[in-house]
Amino acid sequence: MNKPVQWIIWVVALVAINIPTILIASFSLFGTAEGTSIFSVDYFIAAGILLLGNIIILQLFLAIRKNRYQAFVYGLSVAVAQAIGFYLIGMFYFKVGPIILGASILLAISLLIKEIKYRSQ
Repeated sequence: MNKPVQWIIWVVALVAINIPTILIASFSLFGTAEGTSIFSVDYFIAAGILLLGNIIILQLFLAIRKNRYQAFVYGLSVAVAQAIGFYLIGMFYFKVGPIILGASILLAISLLIKEIKYRSQ
């Protein structure tokens, strides 16, 4: 797979993951009173949701930059599972959605750690 196709897939994954992530993060700010400091717990939770959602996007970015096709495919499969988990939670709240999302976030963290270790060698 050539690099332009990988970048297009990366942009599609970025959009597919960030749409439900932003919706869920903004929903977590629903009960926040007007004038609340940006350093409150509510904003910390929203930022955490956004960061956890984009871990796999960072891993895919590093895999493309380093020309690691196998790491890209692994990351892409985790990104698809993560997007499905976010959509299941955001749109329907099936009981299996949090399980899929939790497993995909753990896999994303482990893939990112593996990618960073590979880059440092």
